[in-house]
Amino acid sequence: RNYWICISKRLLMKKYLLIILTSIILANCSAIKKISFPSFGFGDKKNNFEKYGISEFLWNSSYDTLSKYPNTNSDLKEGFISTDWIILKKNSNTRFRITVYILGPDVLEENIEIITDKEVRINGNWTKTMVSSSFNENLKQLIIARAEKLDPQTYGNRY
Repeated sequence: RNYWICISKRLLMKKYLLIILTSIILANCSAIKKISFPSFGFGDKKNNFEKYGISEFLWNSSYDTLSKYPNTNSDLKEGFISTDWIILKKNSNTRFRITVYILGPDVLEENIEIITDKEVRINGNWTKTMVSSSFNENLKQLIIARAEKLDPQTYGNRY
């Protein structure tokens, strides 16, 4: 009877050893390293753009485009960059507010949305008016063109 107990303990130890060796081998596989497991001490950490699923190139291009205006706000986690009201020097009775949303990780037209508010001052009161659709489209194309220059993988491959 002691003989069988001794054999079963050896088999159990072999099973544990096999599980440990398999875990070590899998932990060193390149496919596993592409997945982020920083809490376990291996794998690549994601940067914030990857973490939130936002194109770094669209973000930087949008931010560079809008940051020349005063009081530009941004929230990477929410994926937007927004200006305060922009009053035109030529016409102080018209103002704009631009918000750019980055919706995905790639430099694609569907991953950027632009919302522009326009107001005109009439008798001292600001009244909301329509913005031409070409304004938002032209701004979108400008941002995408700048982003493509930042990202050599997508430059010229947009269509």
